Amino acid sequence: MKRKFWTTSTTIILISAILLFALSMLTISRIEKVYRTNTAESIEHLKRQFLYDSVQNQVKRIDTHRAITNQRYKAELERKLLLLDNAYTTGDGFVGRATSYLSNSANAAWTAVLWEKETGKVILDTHSLVGEGELPIEVVGKRIHEYDTQIFRSYAPYTLFLGIRQTVIESEVKAFITEEIYGSAYSENSYIWVNEVVNWDGGDGYAIRRIHPNLRDTVGTLLSTSMTDIKGNTPYKTELEGVKQNGELFFTYYFQKKDSKEISEKLTYAKLYKDYNWIVAMGIHLDDLSAYVNNTNNQSSFILRQITPLFIFLVLGLFVLNSVLLMIIEKRKSKKDNQALQMEANQDTLTGIGNRRYGETVLKDHFYKFKRDQKQVLVAVFDIDFFKHINDTYGHDIGDRTLVQLSRALEHVVCTRDSLFRMGGDEFLVICSDIAGKNLEKICTTLLETARALDISSEGASFSLTISIGVTTFRESDINEQQALKRADKALYRAKEAGRDRCEIDW
Repeated sequence: MKRKFWTTSTTIILISAILLFALSMLTISRIEKVYRTNTAESIEHLKRQFLYDSVQNQVKRIDTHRAITNQRYKAELERKLLLLDNAYTTGDGFVGRATSYLSNSANAAWTAVLWEKETGKVILDTHSLVGEGELPIEVVGKRIHEYDTQIFRSYAPYTLFLGIRQTVIESEVKAFITEEIYGSAYSENSYIWVNEVVNWDGGDGYAIRRIHPNLRDTVGTLLSTSMTDIKGNTPYKTELEGVKQNGELFFTYYFQKKDSKEISEKLTYAKLYKDYNWIVAMGIHLDDLSAYVNNTNNQSSFILRQITPLFIFLVLGLFVLNSVLLMIIEKRKSKKDNQALQMEANQDTLTGIGNRRYGETVLKDHFYKFKRDQKQVLVAVFDIDFFKHINDTYGHDIGDRTLVQLSRALEHVVCTRDSLFRMGGDEFLVICSDIAGKNLEKICTTLLETARALDISSEGASFSLTISIGVTTFRESDINEQQALKRADKALYRAKEAGRDRCEIDW
């Protein structure tokens, strides 16, 4: 009887254990599936946002550098006119002095035409605009649309036209942007590339590959909308149709990985920069994303399978309890992973401080609080003076070290946590809440002195640096936070125009 009871009990326990094991494995399988799906969706969303933000920021940098370069040439034009005006007012020899100066190789990019008003006789024509028998005023008038930066000047009895073609300025900007893109580094082996459309109808030779960090030796190659990847997709056709219709698009195709011969599926975001007919794009390989999901999922599965043997030796009630606890653990782990991914998305990869996206989010939150509580908020934008010179002289590695050291130094003197953000390149944003107006200058002084105190060393050489700052505060009339940011930017440019290493406050 005992033996029969033992056999029956053992059989029941064994069957229960088998059922518990089967149920636990089924539960684990379902949890893994949900976890994998949710994790993949979360990561893909963040990566899409990463691609979108990176391309949008690159487009903004193009606009910014164009504006800076145009302003620089306009300022150079004013300096040249001052020299010529001085030569004219100081006495005889104006024609000889002006001709010698404008013909100098240093001014080779500038177009200068000097002629006698009364006779139309050409005295100087640096770019051979005026043909024999043509009137200079008419020739220049017909071609003046080529010059955004130009001026006519009367030096009786002469007339001078001086200007620089916009194509020359744009070529300089494009060269700068090209070097900037080649010098940029992104996570996940990502990079930005640029194709220039020359025929919006598509077909063979519809575009030129202008910038491509992964295929530098193919730069200048003509592209065709009939080109296919290994799966038969036509990515160039898809890209062209997308930007023609919407100006931007996300799409996938198969392409070679950077620094590798391996080909895999790539998620790409492309945006049209109309002024240059450039398609600015960035992509990330999806198998890299899958590997991350699998690694995270395997870690979770390992923990779950360690718990599984316990279920075999417990009663059905404990199994239910443990299943509930398991679900709670997984939910917390998923939440923690999502928080870690969000933190990564908000962090600047080089300096470790907040990135542009996070800075704009924090600024928007402070603006809403200002509208609600009327507590004043300081908004400061600064960048490193002559940072391009540092990169050119010491190399981009030292430039990166400069950004890191400056960030770490300023982190200790700005207001609170989440107050310092890198907006891109050497531009930073500082946000301080609940600041009285009298403290603005004190904060500016602290930032300037902290930057001056830094000592950057490179292979036996060392140098110091300075920063220029533009500061403002929110105003009742502000419709959104961007208005304050624009004021700070304008104040920054005033600081640079006033000699740098200073702070300008827009009250």
